[in-house]
Amino acid sequence: MTPTSGHTWHRNPFPLIPVVRLGPSSDLGDARVQAANSGNAHIDTPLITDVESLVDDYFAPPAAGGRRGRAIALVGEFGLGKSHALRRTYQTMQRQHPEAATWIVDEPAQDMGRLYRDRLRGPGDTDQGKRSFEELVRDYYAYVTAGWVGTDDDDPRRGTLNDIATGLLSRELDPDKVVSALRYDPEVIHADLRGKLGEVTEHRMFSTALALLLEPPFNRMVWNWLNGAEPAEPLRERGITEAIGPAGGRPDLAAGIDRVFDALAVQGFLHGRVGRPYVLLLDSLEKVLDWPDDNRRAFMDAFERLINIYTSLGGLLVFCTSPDGLRALRQSVHERVVQLWPTGLAQEGTRDLVAGYLATGDEATGGTPGGEPPPTGPFDDEAMRLLHELTEGVPREVLKTSRRAWQLSEEPNAPDDSEPVVRRVPGATMLRAVRELHELVSYQRVLGDVHDALDLGQWRIASRDPVPARLTRSAGGREEVLYWLSPAPNAYIAVVYARSLLLADDVERIVTQVNGLRSAVRPGRFEALLVVNGLVSHAMQDRLGRSIGSRPLVYRQGVFPKSVHEALLQLERRLVEEGREEDLAELGERMRRNLDQQTAHLDEMRRNLAAMTLEVRPGSTGPAGVPALVARPGLATADEEPAEELPGPVRRRFRDALAMLESVTRRVAGRSVNRRATATSADLSVLGCATLVRALTEEFRGAVATWARAATPGTPTEVQLRELRRICREYESAVEVLPVHLLGSAEHQHPLTPARTVEVLAEEVWGTLSTPAVP
Repeated sequence: MTPTSGHTWHRNPFPLIPVVRLGPSSDLGDARVQAANSGNAHIDTPLITDVESLVDDYFAPPAAGGRRGRAIALVGEFGLGKSHALRRTYQTMQRQHPEAATWIVDEPAQDMGRLYRDRLRGPGDTDQGKRSFEELVRDYYAYVTAGWVGTDDDDPRRGTLNDIATGLLSRELDPDKVVSALRYDPEVIHADLRGKLGEVTEHRMFSTALALLLEPPFNRMVWNWLNGAEPAEPLRERGITEAIGPAGGRPDLAAGIDRVFDALAVQGFLHGRVGRPYVLLLDSLEKVLDWPDDNRRAFMDAFERLINIYTSLGGLLVFCTSPDGLRALRQSVHERVVQLWPTGLAQEGTRDLVAGYLATGDEATGGTPGGEPPPTGPFDDEAMRLLHELTEGVPREVLKTSRRAWQLSEEPNAPDDSEPVVRRVPGATMLRAVRELHELVSYQRVLGDVHDALDLGQWRIASRDPVPARLTRSAGGREEVLYWLSPAPNAYIAVVYARSLLLADDVERIVTQVNGLRSAVRPGRFEALLVVNGLVSHAMQDRLGRSIGSRPLVYRQGVFPKSVHEALLQLERRLVEEGREEDLAELGERMRRNLDQQTAHLDEMRRNLAAMTLEVRPGSTGPAGVPALVARPGLATADEEPAEELPGPVRRRFRDALAMLESVTRRVAGRSVNRRATATSADLSVLGCATLVRALTEEFRGAVATWARAATPGTPTEVQLRELRRICREYESAVEVLPVHLLGSAEHQHPLTPARTVEVLAEEVWGTLSTPAVP
């Protein structure tokens, strides 16, 4: 519905920085935050619904086997609402399960000691939390004591002891009084506690501290230590010699990471042993990927151990991460984690999010009496459609774009001009807002980064543009060719610059320009790399990829030169492969023509051999006593005029190869004459192969002669050598697919067989002609 009711809106309700963080407690409550940077509006999404369902399942009454632990990963790119869902999870738990012990890490830090002391939120932050934790330790003390009482089989008070064990587990009896009454040694109980905790951590400090926590003289000291302080002297005397996290300035950050996770593991272990729910919420796990290797490995290893403890001992661990952060965890950990992958909002969700923020702002004024302002406020239908399509429903992008479009739509509030107002946000303003948000760098900056990419790969810039200058810029002037690259002969890559591609018309304009360049370059091979300074949606990227043959590369600061270089390498490989395929196709066509020609020759030879009445000159014989045949058309001899342009050694190699092929032809023909019979199919196969190889060899000699006429005498250029290599490879490829082994053995005076002669001919020609002449 286009706003036509005449309402005006006064204050921009959209956040300046639409980022949710699990920060201080004021950011975790339900109270509305002015100039919201953490989200004043909430809409239900599939992600939030799935998380709440899993959390409800965790807090459901446990089965007979105890509470089942669970680890949940919210995985996705930035801005999809992972942190918002994590904060909603915390708020829901605070309302419905305030008794659950909860630890909150807003984001990992290399100095985990400082994070543990200053930012980690947990039960030890409040007096109530401390009392609850002390009760937990006492419960565990009772749990261990009950185990000792219940296993004392030799005691005549067996029935009474079972009742005592039951009373301990139900918290009806005080474990200290039971120990005293039954004359058990308290140190035995404490030793058991230390032994059980050894399953979780190798640091005996934790077991000692928890055993001392319930003793009044040590209570405050232990709490200070558990909250990250250096241990007091009485604790040092009992083996607690280090703080949980290294103090500021200490270099052993990896050890501090281990001890902080040990503290979390121990506290979780205690809750799990007595069946209490306990929760850890961690945001932005992917931050760890930017750390030095030692600290990153220490954190990820400790985090994986913590996941195992939570899942096996009845805890709930929920964390947010990018796909790269998830991949950094071992595959065995993936199997223990429930993965939830958020997606962009549907179109209705985008409308609800905008409407939700508008509802938190000031009331609209004016309008038709009795008329209600539309739910989407001043945003008309076209603006809402474009907002959803261009942001792809990513909540952070929806809010950023809405705020900017609102700002661009503000106008003076006549007559006093005290505060700007917004009456309408049309689609054109939404397009302008998107361009301003995404086209953050200048044309010169993009050009400079492309130039750095060319330096990085030492890319060859074409000596001249292969198309007229008028084709290098689009009709509207918004796109242009920055560089023409020539990575191979007669092959080009056009690096095309474009600004944001937001509408179908933008894409059609690019496609028309690129297709025009491709047509102008023909018969040369062509690829285009489109670099976009701005926004192009994934749908538009797919459409461009189908239409121009390559996906556009969107400008990103910092990594862009490397990205351009890698993209150019891919396009170069494609051009080289296309060239190889064209060469093979051309070779195949040439071989087909030669085969047709040689088939005709073979048919003629079959007719001649069948009708031959030994057309032999009286008294004359050929080599080895074979009668000499009368020369016929199509059976050229090696005495044909050689290519005079070839150097002597190359000319001799061609002459020897052709003479050997002719000898094969004469030998097979001589056998047929001596038998006075029609040639067998085997003889015809040999004759066909020899004839075809001879034709290819003569064509090879002609191509090399043509090359030699154009080449720089003595020192061919790099381009000329590449052309020679291509000619030699074509001949090698052709010979490789023919059954040259049928040609038989060599004449006794020649060290090579006919097959080996033609197989090494190209290599010998290349070796001779590519070696610079010695003056």
